[in-house]
Amino acid sequence: MAIIKQKGIVLIGGGTGFIGSHLANHLADEGHQVRILTRSPKMGGRHLQFEWDTKKDYLDPAALKDVDYVINLAGAGIADKRWTAKRKKVIIESRTQTTALLAKGISKMAVKPKLYLSASAVGYYGDRGEELLTEHDGPRSGFLSRSCIAWEESTNLVAEQGVPVFINRTGIVLHPDGGALEKMLLPLHAFTSTYFGDGQQYYSWIHLEDIVRIYSFAIDNQLTGIYNGVAPGPVRNKQLAAAIGPAMGKAAVVIPAPAFAMKLAMGEMSHTVLDSAKVSSKKIEEAGFRFAHPELSQALIDLLR
Repeated sequence: MAIIKQKGIVLIGGGTGFIGSHLANHLADEGHQVRILTRSPKMGGRHLQFEWDTKKDYLDPAALKDVDYVINLAGAGIADKRWTAKRKKVIIESRTQTTALLAKGISKMAVKPKLYLSASAVGYYGDRGEELLTEHDGPRSGFLSRSCIAWEESTNLVAEQGVPVFINRTGIVLHPDGGALEKMLLPLHAFTSTYFGDGQQYYSWIHLEDIVRIYSFAIDNQLTGIYNGVAPGPVRNKQLAAAIGPAMGKAAVVIPAPAFAMKLAMGEMSHTVLDSAKVSSKKIEEAGFRFAHPELSQALIDLLR
C-alpha cells in the first residue's frame, strides 16, 4: 500500500455541505489532515469536527491550532427559500459573519495560515447576455451581485492580517445528489426535461470533481486573487436541458417553463435561473489547471451513468 505524505492541516468552514464534504474527502485522500467547522460537532467521523457559531460569536480555538490552510464555503443556500428581506439578510450574513469569525480566530494565531480560500459565485456578474466575462469584469446591481460583493469584501478582514487570499467564483456545480442538477433531474420521472424562459441564457457550469480539484490546485500552487471556477464551455440553458436525457440513456421531451411563470413562482429569486452569465475559465487554465470534465455531455455521462 502506498504511503501518502502528510501535506498540511486544512480547516474547512461548511465542510459538511454539498461541496465541502466532497472537498474534505478529496484533500484527505491527497494527504492533508482535514478539520471541519460545524455548529453541531460529532465524534467518530473521518475528519475531526470543531464547533463554531456566529450567533454565539464562538469558534473553538483548538480548531485553528497549527492550521496551514483555511477554506470557507459556509453560506445559506441561494435558492433554498424565497427571497424575502429576512432571507436576503440571512444569505449575506451567513457568508460575511462566518468570514469575520474566522478572521477573528486567525488574528489570535502566532503563526498565520499560508492561504485563506473563500467561495464566491458567478452571480457576481449579474445578467450579462452574450458577453464573455472574465475576472476583470465588474458586477451589476441585483441581489446576486450585491451578495457576492459583500462576500468577497469580507475576506479583507483576513487579508489585512497578512494572510494571502484566494477567491473561487463558482459556477453551477453539477452533481446528481445536490444543487441545480438534482432539481433538473426531477422532470425526467415524467420523461420531460425543462428549460427556463427562452432557454437562451448562458449557464456557466462545472463538474463537482473539478470544483473540488480547483481548491486543491490553489493550495498546491499558492494561488491568490480571484479565479472563475467554471468549465471551459458555458452552455445555453436549453442545451443543458436537452443533454440530460441522453446522458442518462432516457428519452425526454424538452419543454419550456415560461419566464412569467418562473417570476410568478419564484419572485426575485427567478434571477437564479433566468440570468445569463457566460463566464471564462481562461485564467485558471493559464495557471496550469487541467479540467477532468471540460465538456458538458461527457461530464453528464460521468455523473448520471
